Amino acid sequence: MTSKHYKYFQPNDKDKKDEHSDCVIRALCKVMNKTWLELFDELLPIARDIQCNPNSKPCYKKYLEEHGFEYVGISNKKGSKRPTAESFTKEHKEGTYFLSVANHVIASVHGYFYDTWDSGNCCLYGYWKKNQ
Repeated sequence: MTSKHYKYFQPNDKDKKDEHSDCVIRALCKVMNKTWLELFDELLPIARDIQCNPNSKPCYKKYLEEHGFEYVGISNKKGSKRPTAESFTKEHKEGTYFLSVANHVIASVHGYFYDTWDSGNCCLYGYWKKNQ
C-alpha cells in the first residue's frame, strides 16, 4: 500500500528507469526548487574542492550549510523505535526538510515526501531544516 504522504518525484529527464542512484541531487532539486542540471552544476565545485562524489554526504552537508539549512539529529533511546520518513512527514505539515535515512536521502515539503519510490518506512536518522 502506498503512503498517502508520498509523491513520486524524478527531476532527472535522462533517468527513465530510476536507476542512477542520484538521490541527493533529486532531493535537493525539490527542497531548493531547482532543476537536476542546476543542482548538479552547483554541487560540482564543492565536490571538486573537497574531492568527493557530488552525491556524497560531505558534499551535500556543505551545500546545505551554505544555503541556510540546519541539521537536527534524531536520538534513538534504548527500547524505542526511530521515526520513519512517513511519520516525520505526517507531523511536519509545514516547512522544507532534507531527510537522512539509512543509505538514502528524501525531500519532505509541506506534509509530503518526494522520492522515486515509496520510502516512507525508512528509519529517520536526522534531517536538515530550511531556515525561513
